[in-house]
Amino acid sequence: MANEPSRITDNLLNIFNYSFVETVPYAFFKPNPERDIAVRLIDKEYHCPGCGKVTHVVYQQRPLTYFSKGKLAQQRRIYDKLGKHFPTMGEIEAGTPFTNEAIGYCRSCAEKGLLQDETPAQRVCNLSQELHAEDELVVAKAKAAMEEALKKWLAGVESAEEFLQYGLGDFNAVRDLICAVMLQNTEPVAKVLADYAQKAASIKAEIEKLLDGLPDKWKAYAARSTGVYESMNDKMYHEYTVIFPQAGMIPEDYYIYRAIEKSRVRMFLEQPRIETLEELLTEVGFHGEWIDLVNQRLQELVQNA
Repeated sequence: MANEPSRITDNLLNIFNYSFVETVPYAFFKPNPERDIAVRLIDKEYHCPGCGKVTHVVYQQRPLTYFSKGKLAQQRRIYDKLGKHFPTMGEIEAGTPFTNEAIGYCRSCAEKGLLQDETPAQRVCNLSQELHAEDELVVAKAKAAMEEALKKWLAGVESAEEFLQYGLGDFNAVRDLICAVMLQNTEPVAKVLADYAQKAASIKAEIEKLLDGLPDKWKAYAARSTGVYESMNDKMYHEYTVIFPQAGMIPEDYYIYRAIEKSRVRMFLEQPRIETLEELLTEVGFHGEWIDLVNQRLQELVQNA
């Protein structure tokens, strides 16, 4: 339960994004005026064709972002579909603020249609999204179970004097106490892991079966979070081309019609997942708010003494 950075879940997230969200690889990049166009990119808009909802995302400020000509041409087509004025090259060169536009179904509209689609091409994307959610939730559920065990133990402490036997004089002592309490009963966390393993295996098996009948590449709707980075080059990303949303925004999923590659889906399926209790506890790590729970309980006991 050391407070180490997540490894397995971070890798799963990176591979999922590589397969379904931002598929261009990182590569060395030096802007070339004949190939790359400097744009003052400030924000992005997601447009849902189902209900008309528009989600606005403000980007982190940077002087210029380099678009590939292919990516800029793609933007022109989206602008035309939306009936918006696409800036002239003169306006772009003059530094006119530019909005990155996207068309895709919001989560609410997707639930009414896309997520019910049983065709193999779309079903693979939907199931992969479910598997990704399970990969993320197993750590959150384990953390909640561990926190509940700590709360129950703290509720059973009836006086401030009981804490004295633990010598809680520094951070390490409090952390060791919390870890010991949580490790007294790991059955709830083990149950979380067992449920996850069963669900993940079932989803992976269904995806594999569907993949056998699909070509190497196809098109389908895949969820894209409004909170992820994006490259303005259609073949690579680098510090010159990548742009990030401002921190603090609440992410939403929009389902974008895009190319899907079988090899990348299989890469996501074959990525190592959490298999043991030790791995799961390591992924959860140690959280500072658990110390706050101990301090809050101690203060309650002191006040009620």
